[in-house]
Amino acid sequence: MRRDGSELRVCAFVPYPLDTAPSQRFRLEQWAPHLAREGIQIAFRPFVDHRLMTVLHRSGSVVAKSGLMLAALARRAREVSRLDCDAVVVHRAACLAGPPVLERILAASRPLIFDFDDAIFLPDTSRANRRFGRLKCAGKTATLCRMSAHVTVGSGHLADYARRHAAGVSVVPSSVDTERYRPRESHDGRERVVVGWMGSATSQVHLERFAPVLREIVARRSIELRVVSATPPDLPGIPHAWTRWSAAAEAEALRSFDIGIMPLPDDSWSRGKCAMKALQYMGVGVPTIAGDVGANAEVVTHGHDGFLAATPEAWVTHATALIDAPALRARIGAAGRRTVEERYSMRVSAAKFARAVRDAVEAWDQRGAAVA
Repeated sequence: MRRDGSELRVCAFVPYPLDTAPSQRFRLEQWAPHLAREGIQIAFRPFVDHRLMTVLHRSGSVVAKSGLMLAALARRAREVSRLDCDAVVVHRAACLAGPPVLERILAASRPLIFDFDDAIFLPDTSRANRRFGRLKCAGKTATLCRMSAHVTVGSGHLADYARRHAAGVSVVPSSVDTERYRPRESHDGRERVVVGWMGSATSQVHLERFAPVLREIVARRSIELRVVSATPPDLPGIPHAWTRWSAAAEAEALRSFDIGIMPLPDDSWSRGKCAMKALQYMGVGVPTIAGDVGANAEVVTHGHDGFLAATPEAWVTHATALIDAPALRARIGAAGRRTVEERYSMRVSAAKFARAVRDAVEAWDQRGAAVA
């Protein structure tokens, strides 16, 4: 809402169809109802349609991907030419491929808020799209920071990068809808403790590379390993139960875990990741063990509301301690829930984002008045 009480109309250019991609689901999509109550109405404009989404993360299909990508680019160009809003939000990029041509047009006509939650300034492409990697133009992230009225990022690490290129930068963590993600009930009567992992097709590689540690844990304790994802994981020799992920069943699947794990390698890409997986576990009161990397260390207070592990030995130690002690699981899980409620709830993050949008619009209006 503007200072004069009128509503702000914001057009959000996002990469994927709604309710399909974690980065935009736990940021802009989740915040939209709260923003509306603050007088900020968001209209979403996905780049990828459902036809492109069905082949995008599939190996091969080069001809189909190319044709659908060109159609998406044409559709995006039409949307940019027909803007009807007071401000524009670009989440990650207005287009999945190519230099920031359309973003430059947007920034010239409206206050632009650039939002990202991964180290998208690094070259990183899924295995299914390696041959298209150069088209992502990772270097355009710095350009987008410079041309934006304000930049919102998911972690301090990303803010350090953004501040090298932009003056107005706010840390707005990805968040948990604490009304939907309610604390789980006690599972103390179970025969085996359930250790769970939930994630996307692109992050599943981290779980698969974690297989040696999982084998050690399974060898020491009788547990049930549950994996919730888009495709079955490659975990040879490790007994596990796989469930296909769906947005509708996500919260209930998380509540079925006794312990949530978030393994991450200590590399440049992972240091830029937000701690969304850990926050999901914590949001439903599931005690969490996370790799001691990047934003995980910002979110988790080791030994209080979760555990951080930097070595295989630490992973095994913390996992067996939680498996063996129901009281410890209950204490850590409850503390994790409180952390999410106080610092990482949808309402807290949405309010921070609303402030960034209003600041960007106000600065733009003042600049226009000064020119006039």
